[in-house]
Amino acid sequence: MPNRDFIRLRFTEPKMLADTETAEVKLYGQVIRDRREEWKWSKEDKSASDFDKAIKDVLADGAKKLKLRINSPGGVVNEAVAMRSILCDAGFEEINIKIEGMCASAATILATIPGAHVSIAPGSQYMIHRCWTIAIGNANDMQKVIEDLHSLDQQVIEMYEQRTGQEYDTLKEWMDATKWFTAKEAVESGFADEVSKEKQTQAVACVTSDMMAAMRELYASVPDEITVSNEPTPKAASGSSENTNPKKEEQNQMDIKDITMEQLQSQNPTLCKDIADAAIAEERQRVQDIDDMTIAGYEDMAAKAKADGTSAIDFHKSIVQAQREKGKKHLANRAAEVADACKVSGSDPETNDGADYETQMTALVNDAKAIAESVRNGDGGMY
Repeated sequence: MPNRDFIRLRFTEPKMLADTETAEVKLYGQVIRDRREEWKWSKEDKSASDFDKAIKDVLADGAKKLKLRINSPGGVVNEAVAMRSILCDAGFEEINIKIEGMCASAATILATIPGAHVSIAPGSQYMIHRCWTIAIGNANDMQKVIEDLHSLDQQVIEMYEQRTGQEYDTLKEWMDATKWFTAKEAVESGFADEVSKEKQTQAVACVTSDMMAAMRELYASVPDEITVSNEPTPKAASGSSENTNPKKEEQNQMDIKDITMEQLQSQNPTLCKDIADAAIAEERQRVQDIDDMTIAGYEDMAAKAKADGTSAIDFHKSIVQAQREKGKKHLANRAAEVADACKVSGSDPETNDGADYETQMTALVNDAKAIAESVRNGDGGMY
């Protein structure tokens, strides 16, 4: 359930079906965060707030039932959770969900609505996995992100538990493995109620080459059965021939690791801008961390570290090393200053048999007492 800005959600305008009480909303594509219109990948990008408007529109038109059609590789988990909540609170007498090709990652959250009937078309794919994100920051920031991800995982598993009746540990194991289910397996596992009966030739999950590239980057595994096409799937009656080699176009696509900045800028300026913004934020944090670690007397080192691109942790290490060297030099200087004093008689342990001051004074006192005793007893002296 990746938190990536280029993840998109497309659905056609909601419409009322022939019975005038049932509305149809088509959820095709990917789920994004709520963003300003000028920041979207395209005008078709949708979020939970867009979805909320669509549902309110059909309710205003008198819809009492909803048919939700899903063909989505997922997206931002929080947005999907909000969409699910919107549907749960909408008050529809009946909700029927039909998976038509793919229901993966965050999109599966919408298929866990209590009381909804879920059917899945033959050839479709259903996938669940652990939530993940991209984050920058210090150790405390990373720990907070980890805690948030564990919390999201737990919430999603609880939704799956209510939907499927499966054990918590089983669902967690599936999520750990990025588990893909066929239409039949999705029904057997409780994610769907039935495999729908299709009048036309069995369909298969089909995505664009760009979407496939994103999925391969975001998900631990992608089934070979998912085909790739840059064009919409032809209708049976259109007379168009099927793509006899659906993987050919994917093979011709440049691997994501080989893409240049110019290509990324032309294909996805929004993502390019977000990468730049993240880099700027990270650089500002690096400079701030160096400033926070700088102590009096080390300003020049800090200025050099900021200019050289030194990381905050490496700057900290250099400060510690510099302080150690300064301490050694200080001790050496003090030793040089007292070198002459050590030459004074009695100041050097080697000249007084290694005896310390207390020992020497005790010996002198004892000698004086012995002399006094000798004089008093007439053993010699002036008295």
